[in-house]
Amino acid sequence: MKSLKKIICGLILSLPLIITPSVSAISSSTLDFMDKNGIYYFDPEGFANGCLPGLGSFDGITTAGLSSLQSAFVDQYHNIAIQLSSEYGIPWEAVVAQGILESASGTSNYARNRNNFFGINAVDSNPDNATYYSSPAEGWKGYYDFIKNNPRYAAAGAFNYPNDPYGYIQAIKNAGYATDPNYVAKVSTLIKAVQNRAEEKDWSASKITDPTMSSNLYGCSAIIQGNGNINATALALSWPDRSHSLNDPKSEYLAALNTVGLASYNDSFVKIGASCDAFVATVLRYSGADPNVVCCGVINMLSYFVSHPALYTEIPNLGNPSNLQPGDIRISMSHVELYVVDETGASKIASASHGDRTADYGISYYSDSSYRIFRFKGGN
Repeated sequence: MKSLKKIICGLILSLPLIITPSVSAISSSTLDFMDKNGIYYFDPEGFANGCLPGLGSFDGITTAGLSSLQSAFVDQYHNIAIQLSSEYGIPWEAVVAQGILESASGTSNYARNRNNFFGINAVDSNPDNATYYSSPAEGWKGYYDFIKNNPRYAAAGAFNYPNDPYGYIQAIKNAGYATDPNYVAKVSTLIKAVQNRAEEKDWSASKITDPTMSSNLYGCSAIIQGNGNINATALALSWPDRSHSLNDPKSEYLAALNTVGLASYNDSFVKIGASCDAFVATVLRYSGADPNVVCCGVINMLSYFVSHPALYTEIPNLGNPSNLQPGDIRISMSHVELYVVDETGASKIASASHGDRTADYGISYYSDSSYRIFRFKGGN
């Protein structure tokens, strides 16, 4: 919240499921619901060995990186967070982590006296305006309603990350949830600890984009193909540095090129993944965001984005990433690339270059007024 500094008195594919902590299998009714509604979920038995790293990095400490107070808070409230998250499409690990930070693990004045764990409606001009809730359950529901009923969060893509607590936190921060510039980093650290606790206790866990894992998380086409996540797909298909030649694309990128039909395109550089427009088109197609995006030719792509306002909206180029979202497209008359946020939370540019280099996200965001910026409206 904007008044976070006044409120606190201390101190990475499944939609979260409503199941008892001792049960880890996904019920057939839940799978039916997910399939009918096009929801991607994590089935641990559906992936090849070595394809998916284990959740977290549990170090054997019973509190999983949390203090005893924080651990007790997670143990007390994770069930209601899981239930509400399944209803609202928000990853529960993120909300619990926010609760730890914003209520000092339930010890803040608002939490103790108003069942308000998130400082809802406590603004800088009137911190005593914080909402009273009749019970802890109502207090938790109040957070979810607050996010749902404020259109700025939907506009920022908050509901595009039902399985990605890190992406969700970044989205609501982008929408103005907190003024603390380190808010995402603080909450992300707690998310990691909550994930560890969930693994330790065998609770239902969202399959997430974990910034502390290596990018190998994205190395399985079974995870990234069709997931709708432009950012994750871009990272999965590109190298994290620029030490690779144009003849050395990631194997995942070559597979994706073939899947989306560009490996047979009549251009030798497109075929090997050394073309900026082919990379962006592959990411958009392979992620499932826009299977029909044109390729190739940068001018053709620019015309496509402009002529499809139902799919893409143009974002002002402010010269900094403050108004950007991971997966936004930057395009000039001669080059196209993607704004991404990498596993560490850093703002990067993912791109390839025709006849020069294969896809990578080895450089930080840079300002260039020649670019127009487009955002896929279906979410990143």
